[in-house]
Amino acid sequence: MADYSSDEYMRMYESIRVDRVAVQAPLSPRHEEPWRQSSGSTSEARPIPTSTTSPPAEPTLIPKDSRYGWNCAPHIHLPPEDYTDAREFRPKPPPKPSSKPLPDLPVAAMEDFSEGRLETTVDTPVKELPGTKDAYVSYLVSTKVSPQCSNAAAWHESHQEHANTQCQSDFQSFQRPEFNVRRRFTDFVFLWKQLTKEYPQCAVPPLPDKHKMEYVRGDRFGPDFTQRRAFSLHRFLKRITLHPVLRRAMLLISFLESQDWNQHMKGRSSRAASGSDAGGGGFMDAVAESFVNTFTKVHKPDKRFIEVSERATKLTEDLSNVEKVVVRVARRQADLATDYSDLATQCQKLITLEPDVSGPLTSFASSVSDTATGFKDLREGTDQDYLTSLRDMDAYVAALKQLLRAREAKQLDFEALSDLLAKNASDRDSLASSHGAGMGASGFLRQKVEDFRGIDHEQARRNRVRKLEIDIERLTGEVESAKKATEAFDEHTVKEVADFERIKADEFKDTMGDLADTHIEFFKGTTETWEKFLTHMRREEAERKRAEEEGRHQGQ
Repeated sequence: MADYSSDEYMRMYESIRVDRVAVQAPLSPRHEEPWRQSSGSTSEARPIPTSTTSPPAEPTLIPKDSRYGWNCAPHIHLPPEDYTDAREFRPKPPPKPSSKPLPDLPVAAMEDFSEGRLETTVDTPVKELPGTKDAYVSYLVSTKVSPQCSNAAAWHESHQEHANTQCQSDFQSFQRPEFNVRRRFTDFVFLWKQLTKEYPQCAVPPLPDKHKMEYVRGDRFGPDFTQRRAFSLHRFLKRITLHPVLRRAMLLISFLESQDWNQHMKGRSSRAASGSDAGGGGFMDAVAESFVNTFTKVHKPDKRFIEVSERATKLTEDLSNVEKVVVRVARRQADLATDYSDLATQCQKLITLEPDVSGPLTSFASSVSDTATGFKDLREGTDQDYLTSLRDMDAYVAALKQLLRAREAKQLDFEALSDLLAKNASDRDSLASSHGAGMGASGFLRQKVEDFRGIDHEQARRNRVRKLEIDIERLTGEVESAKKATEAFDEHTVKEVADFERIKADEFKDTMGDLADTHIEFFKGTTETWEKFLTHMRREEAERKRAEEEGRHQGQ
């Protein structure tokens, strides 16, 4: 295999440029896709073979530090990375200074990033504009930025002097370390749609389903529905903040901190509308492509993604089974809360009938009522939080499956182009080697038509060969481009699967921990309630015995 220069190699990649829209800062060559890096590098790279029969392999360029994954956030500046040839695994020499000027970028965006913590919570649903037709529910979104550094206090004290301290956070665009804003559900929907559009190669966490029966019954302002949605929105934001790419989106920063979010949202909507008008027909093309891919199977499926798909399907089944059990548990807890509440009511009625034991009955009824309240709180924690988390995880698995289908569509495009290239090459070889009919029924009919029109057969054959050669040359480039795009998408999907597994494990740990804490609080409260009841009963019994003894002494 011949070696190519860096300039030739970069020109080979020019055909697969992916246009992206920068959110706030212009696009920097450092943060474009690996094949769009500046051509000033003196390192050599080997081209990928043009064979159309081999399955997608490893990407040509991979970062030494794969923590950030395949960059699908072009407007966020990641730390400088040395790229390594995937076949040789040797570091490239430092690139020569490029003669092209870099675009103007914010100073904070050019600084190196280190790992920090971005903690968000969604709670306190409040009904806004009550009594009007425009009433809606807003949620309190609280954010805390915690840089990982040796001088965090200095960073919190003065953000402007951050560059002079030893503290570095990967969220330097935030103006304050802690802030609160209120957002409605449509704001979350806008954030999700924009992230899905701008990051098509990321498994963007889904939002809770809006089409619920609460909208039909008119209970969408009820505390049960709003609290359940608050839990789901909290998990939605936490998944994004745990994602190595989505957490750096400038749109997310504006969503969490901006006090002028509505104006920002309107500006983005107008730009998106103008862009969609210019794109015309893209929706129908996407629908047609999706319809075709539904009935097409990949010739050479990748075992890695087959295993991922099988695990995702198995996880969906397990979540469904656990959900059924938890539904029964929550129903029993609700029944117990109702039964204990009824028991407390009946005990209260006995007080008027049995005044001699009014003290013990009152204490017992109070304890039973507290137990009923505990069962009610336990049921709410099980139903609103844990059960909702299972359904949210099921939706997240569906988002991962959607990403796998998008990856499969990329491979289908590559295989379709490869088949078309092979067919054209076969037709060209057949035409070049045949000087008579020799083309079966189609060749015979074509020859008769040419005879009728008085066309020279040899000249027509040469024209067809020339046309096929032009098509083959064009398809060869398209196959090469599709192969590289498929390989890059495959590697990024592998990283997305790893991120999904990490986020899933963290979420399972949190939800199971919250469920355990809810049960601990319930049993602790129940134990304290009945211990107080027993203490009260022992005191009452001791006082009764003391009164009896005093009565006997006085009688004697």
